[in-house]
Amino acid sequence: AEAMGVLDEIGAGYENVEVGLEWFLLDKEKSVLRAELLKMTGQSSLPHVFINGKHVGGLFTGSEDGTYPGLAGLKESGELMKMVAQGLDVAS
Repeated sequence: AEAMGVLDEIGAGYENVEVGLEWFLLDKEKSVLRAELLKMTGQSSLPHVFINGKHVGGLFTGSEDGTYPGLAGLKESGELMKMVAQGLDVAS
C-alpha cells in the first residue's frame, strides 16, 4: 500500500498485481508467481516494483544488481518523476 501511495502521490499510473501477503495463505497460482518473482529478483519480500519491465526493487530495497535504489530512493533522487514523465509503465 505504501508503494502505491508513492505512485499516487506523484500521479503515476500503474498496474497493481496482487500476489498475497503470506506464502502459507496462497493458492497454487499465486505461490508460483511469488516463487517466480523470487527467482527473477532475488527478493522474497513485497512489494516488487517494475518500471517499463525493469525491476527497480521494492519500496526501500533496491534491485538485486544495485542499478536502482528502490521506489523511495528513486522518488528522493528525482529519478522516479523523470521515469514517469517519459511515459514508462509501472507495475507494483
